[in-house]
Amino acid sequence: MISPRLSLKPIILEAAEAHKNKTIIYDDANNAVLNLSGAEQIIIPPEKQFDLTQATIFGLNERLTMSATSPVVDISGKTLRDEFNLEWGNYAQKLFEIKGNYLDYGFYAYYAERNELVRYCPPLWHHVVAVASSSKLLADPKNSLTWMQIRNLFENTTIAVAGCSVGSNVIHCAVMDLRPKNIKIADKSVYKMENINRVRLSYGEMVKSQAERTSVADLSLKNKAKVIAGQLYAVDPFLNVYIYDEGIDEKNIDSFLGQYEGEPRTDVVVEEVDDPRIKILIRQEARKRGLPMVMVTDIGSAVQLDVLRYDKDKNLPLSYGISDEELISKMEKVYEEAGNRNAFFEFVDALIGKDYRHGELKAIIEQRVEIPTSTIIPQLGSTVAMAGAIAAECIARIKLGFDSPARAIIDKHTFAVKIYR
Repeated sequence: MISPRLSLKPIILEAAEAHKNKTIIYDDANNAVLNLSGAEQIIIPPEKQFDLTQATIFGLNERLTMSATSPVVDISGKTLRDEFNLEWGNYAQKLFEIKGNYLDYGFYAYYAERNELVRYCPPLWHHVVAVASSSKLLADPKNSLTWMQIRNLFENTTIAVAGCSVGSNVIHCAVMDLRPKNIKIADKSVYKMENINRVRLSYGEMVKSQAERTSVADLSLKNKAKVIAGQLYAVDPFLNVYIYDEGIDEKNIDSFLGQYEGEPRTDVVVEEVDDPRIKILIRQEARKRGLPMVMVTDIGSAVQLDVLRYDKDKNLPLSYGISDEELISKMEKVYEEAGNRNAFFEFVDALIGKDYRHGELKAIIEQRVEIPTSTIIPQLGSTVAMAGAIAAECIARIKLGFDSPARAIIDKHTFAVKIYR
């Protein structure tokens, strides 16, 4: 059963099969003509056609080590390089047999929103080229797992990220390092220009074109989760990105963390939302299911990492140094006294402690300096980028079997690191 949350996933077609069945044909002007069952013909002009197979094959040939040091891929002793040499031969043969645009190699991905047709190498090699330069930098504590075992472990890890501001950096870093098959992302908000200080966005990712606007009143802003999904698919069409563009609430938390409508069960949850109620809800549900939960908070020029290993201990609190009852009470006060800065910061103190109050951020919180915007907690893009990297590393190490600190603060201004056990 295909989940409706995969709505932005490009259409994937095996090239040789698509040519044989005439699902894809080329006319005299080199337009690709896409014939999908039950749909009108789609014309894709040459300027909308791209081929990444050469970039992949030649990149692999350059990067993969020779058989003597190459990772072993099966019990016969065959190495990754041996396997690639066979693929290289297959690719060369297909090039020899090519007739016009009909290269019977790899897979097509059709991106409907942009009307683009992209040819990729088979999924194995598309993913190998993406991690080849990472070598074995991420290994288990005893260094007993093979490269292939580590890749399989990461590939089968499902990460769920709630919140696509700081969370967007977590998503991109985790996908780059782990290359999982499945990821779930949630955010009901839209991107605006103020997000460009911490999220990588182009104009076409932020707003719709004039042709897409439904009326003059249409703000044309794009949903955050959908934008990040589009960015991911532009790099890896074989990835499954489950989009929760309605955000997270009591109605969908089961499917976000569990196994529902064709979605895989979440293995690690990352909480990066702004809504205090949803912060508490995600923690409660992660604890109930025994899922590790990771949160990174950008605090001026520093990043605070909070890790709740509910996979090891379901008796852990919702946050450290405070009872669940007191934390929930402070959360409720935020809504009871809406707009009250003191109530908001009392909740923040309860959730992440008070060590975030230092340096320039402390002066801003205490309103002792000029404050150009109404943003309650300002953010630096470089700190957010670092937060994404730290969270991705933490996710990988959790899956590899490492212990995690309860909390850590890494300061890129002073280069100080404080770890809480």
